[in-house]
Amino acid sequence: MMQIIDRAKEEKIPPLFRLAFRPFFIGAAVYAVIAIALWGLFWAGNTHISQFMYGNPLWWHSHEMLFGFAGAVIVGFLLTAVQTWTGQTGVKGGKLAFLFSLWLIARLGLMFATPSYLWMVIDCAWIVVATIFLAIPIIKVKQWRNMFFVPVLILFMLLNVKYHLMVLKVIPYDLKATALTTLTIIAAVVLVVGGRVIPFFTSRGTQTATISRIPMLEYAALIPIWILLILTIFPITISANVLAIIYLIAAITNLGRLCRWRSHKTITVPLLWSLHGAYLSMIIGLAWLGGSYINHNMSSTIGIHLIAIGGIGAMILAMMARVSLGHTGRKLQVGRWMIIAFISLFGSLLARTLLVVMMPVATVDAYIISAVLWVIAFSIFTVVYFPVLTKARVDGHPG
Repeated sequence: MMQIIDRAKEEKIPPLFRLAFRPFFIGAAVYAVIAIALWGLFWAGNTHISQFMYGNPLWWHSHEMLFGFAGAVIVGFLLTAVQTWTGQTGVKGGKLAFLFSLWLIARLGLMFATPSYLWMVIDCAWIVVATIFLAIPIIKVKQWRNMFFVPVLILFMLLNVKYHLMVLKVIPYDLKATALTTLTIIAAVVLVVGGRVIPFFTSRGTQTATISRIPMLEYAALIPIWILLILTIFPITISANVLAIIYLIAAITNLGRLCRWRSHKTITVPLLWSLHGAYLSMIIGLAWLGGSYINHNMSSTIGIHLIAIGGIGAMILAMMARVSLGHTGRKLQVGRWMIIAFISLFGSLLARTLLVVMMPVATVDAYIISAVLWVIAFSIFTVVYFPVLTKARVDGHPG
């Protein structure tokens, strides 16, 4: 009887709002296309487009890719995963529609309006509401192992406040440092979640034995990134050499992690090699940032984009592709279009990093090429996955 009642309730909810991954994944993908298309057009010489960038193109690009895009995917993923973790029903229906509407209104405001406290409040409200929705089931079943995601989202919201206070000229404008802190906290989430799911997905997808975890290696891979986060948040004076060492330790230990995940067996499985490629990009980005503190010829911006486009952007695309299939009852297989999307996104990464390093004279052209390839990747995802995310599960189950 309970299943019948649940099924009846479920059918009254539009499929788009039956679990958080649905609206936030498709919303983030569409926004990824719009935001980077505008960014590419801006670098192509259409400077009047800055009127759609909250009056500050650099601030808007950094903020919207970290909070508007990556933040949406993180929230969509966590609010979906918490149902699996706790066995409690995930946020859905009207509550989910309200949360998604807050995110969407904030994106529109930061595109068409001018800086104000109103938009700061709206843009922080959706993160606060998401944090509450995440905390309730975790606290209810006392699953403290996953509780750490709650303070992570709170810190994410506080960094958002700092971003807004900068553009409102209330506090000193220090975009690079604030962006690095925000990027570090997202990278930490990626390393934690990636370390949990990539070995599992790999053993299942390659039909090989379970990949065991070595506790000491896990701690060695994650502790450095949390140390780096603390060092970027608090004004602690520390030498460049020490920072370089911590970044390099993070890179080396996570490489050790990756080497145990049988990457060579994933070559024929796009949903896997895309995840492994993204994780490798994160590692290279951490190593590059470490190197930039020692060798000033190594631009830290390259390291930031290795992490942002490869470690985060490619990981997001790969995770959205797999999670969307799994949670809608479909086979974990993608067609040629998604393979093109994965390749296009890694092409975007190479254009923004390798091409800039090898041909500095063509830097602006590299920005534009990178933007075009990014737009292609997420446009493909949007078209392929729109019906997946907006229609009911094919197996008839709730969600």
